[in-house]
Amino acid sequence: MKFNFVENCLLAFNGFLLVFQLMLMGSIPSLFNFSILNLFIPVVVLVNLFLFCYWLMKMKWPFLLFMGAFLIGYGEWSLLYQFPNNTVRKSSSTFSVMSYNVRLFNKYRWIDSSTIATSIEDLILEKDPDVLCLQEYSRSEAPRLDAYDYKYIQPSREMGKSPLAIYSKFPILDQGYIDFEASTNSGAFVDVSFRNKRLRVYNLHLESFRINAEDSLFSNPNSEALQLKFDEVFRKQLTQIDQFNAVESVNDFPSIVCTDLNNTQFSKAYKALSKDRNDAFVIAGKGLGETFYFSSFPLRIDFIFTHKDFKVNTFEVIKENFSDHYPIITHLGWD
Repeated sequence: MKFNFVENCLLAFNGFLLVFQLMLMGSIPSLFNFSILNLFIPVVVLVNLFLFCYWLMKMKWPFLLFMGAFLIGYGEWSLLYQFPNNTVRKSSSTFSVMSYNVRLFNKYRWIDSSTIATSIEDLILEKDPDVLCLQEYSRSEAPRLDAYDYKYIQPSREMGKSPLAIYSKFPILDQGYIDFEASTNSGAFVDVSFRNKRLRVYNLHLESFRINAEDSLFSNPNSEALQLKFDEVFRKQLTQIDQFNAVESVNDFPSIVCTDLNNTQFSKAYKALSKDRNDAFVIAGKGLGETFYFSSFPLRIDFIFTHKDFKVNTFEVIKENFSDHYPIITHLGWD
């Protein structure tokens, strides 16, 4: 089967882009650092899907390239996209956990509304999670959340920190704070009692890029400086995970980790934090699971990881624009 000049160029580009996709997703090893480019994985995948459809309609063999790449990277596809799964094993003994970066409840009016805190409170009351982890918490702007008898809020003595809070309907038996070194971000945990069993819930807010949804990778005049900034942040995130692991290593109870990772599911930070844990989205989510938009790119940077003892019954991304993040909620079984 002969190809014309344009098709030969398209075939070469398609082959390159599929290999590039596999390297970005970690399906094949790479000698290059793709830290920033991980953000573009959804776009690369969409282009490869378009080329797959093009070759398929032309009834020409290069459509097999995409199928081969799909098989090679099959394990990583579940991190990117989930079809609805009706085969998830349900548990009768369940509780719910929500994680939400509330962006200080719109304290500085990033959203043109004076009722964001009330809207967030109404959302929380509607979803009614048993345990609630909030990142970028503000004491002055926070709603009362009277439905929760127990709570742990980051100590106010930590000046300059991006505050955290954990609310619980279950009694809190113990609590602690993880002070990330040389960072405005931090972590916290509570041990709670659920049906006479003890479990630990972590709330982690890893190092931020200090960017927002209006920022653009393409508008930065110094891409090399931007790459260095990203690399520095990624290294600091791994150091913060080491600090978390030092605390978790002396914990004797099954744990749940709620986190604004500030990184994607194809990052080293994700691999380090998800090791030996279930990603609730992968078990029971659907679609892309995006929780944040950066330069119009849908990113999944908020996660709930669980100990293998827990059964993930449901997972939902709640598409409400009360912050620059979407909240996520899961129902967990513990028989």
